[in-house]
Amino acid sequence: MENFKKKKKKDRKPLFILFAFFAVFVLFIYLISRPSPEEDAKRELLAAYRKDDVKQVWEKYKIGLHDNESFLLAIRTKLNTLALSDAEIKDCLSWLPPAPESLNIIVVPDLSNRIDKIPGQIDSDKKTMEAIWNAFESTCKLKKDSHDRLIVDVTDKHQAGGEFEKIANNLRFDLSNHKGKTNRLYFTQQLSNQYKQAVNTMYASAKGKELGADYYRYFRQYLESNLKKPNFFTKYKNKVIILTDGYIEPQDEKAYTKLYGYEKILYPVAKKGDLKDMINKINKYDLNIPSVNIDLSDTEILVCEVTERKPGEGKDSLILEAYWKDWLNRMAAKKVLFYERQKASAATIETIKKFISSS
Repeated sequence: MENFKKKKKKDRKPLFILFAFFAVFVLFIYLISRPSPEEDAKRELLAAYRKDDVKQVWEKYKIGLHDNESFLLAIRTKLNTLALSDAEIKDCLSWLPPAPESLNIIVVPDLSNRIDKIPGQIDSDKKTMEAIWNAFESTCKLKKDSHDRLIVDVTDKHQAGGEFEKIANNLRFDLSNHKGKTNRLYFTQQLSNQYKQAVNTMYASAKGKELGADYYRYFRQYLESNLKKPNFFTKYKNKVIILTDGYIEPQDEKAYTKLYGYEKILYPVAKKGDLKDMINKINKYDLNIPSVNIDLSDTEILVCEVTERKPGEGKDSLILEAYWKDWLNRMAAKKVLFYERQKASAATIETIKKFISSS
């Protein structure tokens, strides 16, 4: 009887092996034919018609697919197809992983009579402009498929002897269309020469034919169109570089930086060297530069080449810094830097390099 039982178990052994093999085979087929989490997520995205629906898909799959570029692209692409307001886009960007970052540099030189009245100012401006180009190139050349941009603009389209429009296109450099290749191939010697020649032409056209530099008007009418808003595919760092002596005095108009006639109010504070106290004084007497309806929360601003006039040496710089910082901070600028003209070119180059490359 015992031998019979052993023989029966032995006869069943091949069946167990066959069953196990079949079970493993079925499991294998199921695993290779089963939709992946990415496929499930993309299928659910097809049925998402509101940003909250897209967010639900993201929250459901983000743990496993957080670093999946294909899934992230599908999320960004779906959101981009929806008609979202700026506020809704900003909300989506708050929970999405940061998109690749690109620079948007806007350079606005003061082509007023400062370039004739201040000895060596044109040469100093040109060195600063060269430093800007070199910093832009060194910061961006190692990237690929970026949207970095550098443009040079003026406060008044009639500046540069009315010739600026003719050279404006030679002062706009946008890498958005440079696709599939390293940025090193974009930054050729020919492009550097184009920039340098256009800068030379701009200053040559402006010399002796200056208009007042109305930065208030520029911020009010032109700056916003040059700023870049973040989108689902690119995060922009807006950086505005202003080359000016610091005095905002439009031609044939009242000055926005009010110094003359207010010396008794402002100079005693300037001698103390207290910037905060100077800003308070400007506000107390309602001398502020009027605010402009523009969002600068994603914009950093460098005001450089500031040069005091002889009557205000030792005092005007602090007053001008107070005017500019009070004005720009009231418009919620992300960062404001203010530098006097630096005689040492190495110091200027370092200032520009740090500003452009800083995160």
